[in-house]
Amino acid sequence: MRDVERIAEEIRGGLPDILSSWREARSSAADETSYPDLVERIGRLLEIFTEFLQSPASIEQFSREGATRAMVQEITARQREVGRDAVGVIEDYAALRRCVWQLVEERVNLSEFDGSEVSHFFVKLMGASDWVTEAGLQAFDDLAHQDMESALGQAAATDLLTGLPDQDLFNRRLLPRALQDYDRVALVIFDIADFSDTVVAEGVARAREALLGLAAAVQAVLPEDAISARFGDDEVCAVLPGISAEDAYELAEEVLRRVTEGPEDLLADAGVAEYPGHGENTGELLNAAFKALNVAKRVGGSGIVVAH
Repeated sequence: MRDVERIAEEIRGGLPDILSSWREARSSAADETSYPDLVERIGRLLEIFTEFLQSPASIEQFSREGATRAMVQEITARQREVGRDAVGVIEDYAALRRCVWQLVEERVNLSEFDGSEVSHFFVKLMGASDWVTEAGLQAFDDLAHQDMESALGQAAATDLLTGLPDQDLFNRRLLPRALQDYDRVALVIFDIADFSDTVVAEGVARAREALLGLAAAVQAVLPEDAISARFGDDEVCAVLPGISAEDAYELAEEVLRRVTEGPEDLLADAGVAEYPGHGENTGELLNAAFKALNVAKRVGGSGIVVAH
């Protein structure tokens, strides 16, 4: 094994040259903002490879408690960032194998080594290359599958008309997460006045314009960390982290002003509730905000009511 250990030491000492050759071979289609991270991780993978060369373990046994596969997964994530597809993943590792072999040929006089030792090194090199390629492709497929599931989930949880999160996503994740992350949260529910009458008298197209106008007004006024969602047929709600009911009231006033002055010629009402003062969980907070909204609707005239 001494000959293989010498080869491993030459590879370890030649890592900068290997990485330089690999980068020259593979950087043409790379995103330069992410590429240094990819090269750095390729270098760490080569260090693991030199450990593998000096180990009696087979490639299947040399798991380093999952650290090797974890490194391949990190590399795969960077490969995707720089625009690699599955073929690019294969070509990256094939180029790396060629660069390693080229350095060994340049720095090591293999004719001086025992033939079985050279053969042993070559088998290990090919086995490691095949393993990382297979692991990289598996990681690539896993990430692509996760992205697809995320995209499908996002599409399913998005209201098609307004582009806002839908009621189910709001109830299951958005509002509960806000209450979990913040000590104070204001909830405002906006409702288009006489929406049903609008649908009957002026048709569905007019109702769509009204809802889009309300959604646009809400999004225009909310601070960056706020969350808005379509909650019902004619309701848009807003979650305001770290904001009191009084401050939420002022934001609601601005939303209603924009709605009233907008080209859609609308009126809307709003109910405001604050966590934890008006409700200690999502159900209680929603109930308080809807009660306040119902009072505002009975009053009419672009009313805003804060829960008690």
